[in-house]
Amino acid sequence: MDHSFILYGSLPPAKPHLAQSPIVVYRSRMPERERYGRRAAGVYGALIDPVLRSLRSKVARICQEEDVARVLDVACGTGAQCRRLARVGIRVTGVDLSEAMIAAARRRHRAGAEYVLGSAFDLPFLDASFDAAILSLALHEHAENERTAMCCQALRVLRPGGVLVVADYACPDRTSLNVPWMIVRFVETTAGPEHCAGFADFVRRGSLGGPLARHGLTSFRATRAVFGTVGIDVVRWPSGTLAQSGPN
Repeated sequence: MDHSFILYGSLPPAKPHLAQSPIVVYRSRMPERERYGRRAAGVYGALIDPVLRSLRSKVARICQEEDVARVLDVACGTGAQCRRLARVGIRVTGVDLSEAMIAAARRRHRAGAEYVLGSAFDLPFLDASFDAAILSLALHEHAENERTAMCCQALRVLRPGGVLVVADYACPDRTSLNVPWMIVRFVETTAGPEHCAGFADFVRRGSLGGPLARHGLTSFRATRAVFGTVGIDVVRWPSGTLAQSGPN
């Protein structure tokens, strides 16, 4: 399998060490810095997670209806989506680069969920390890080449016939008259220069539909959440140009 197109992916990922706790610790070629520390994890858990409850429920319902048994939540944050999936009986693994986010997820641990400290650019899992992979609000804050790397890695760990669930901002046609979108834009543009630059580029390139279209990834079901500001697209693997040049 050729990993040359994936950031930080020139070598095969190491097999993660399973600890006795629900935390899996992964120490490999992770980027040197993380964007979210203890303060961000606290803010996210207290303010952001409650706002995203409808999104978590819809993603969990999709996974149930697709009859998946094992799910990977990429950039899982405080583990809210993982807990929602575990609550409906789905085995789920959450992976995040931030030690603070993983620690927050561990404190809220629910049976059926485990957490991995690792990079979305270099997922520490073997090929075809999961029935479904989730990228939920994970793409918009990154540069385009990083988004591609994250999608490629998420697809790599999917079994044939598995599903990629991508949930991210979907810019409305008339942004100036859309109050929920105005709130989203305010939050994203005040979250720091890197975050702001990533969001602006993501919107300019077509929001959620952009990366899917550029890689020929066709959604077979779609819906919206969070007052219509977040789109959810579900892709069956393999499909698109990433299937030709990427994971196999």
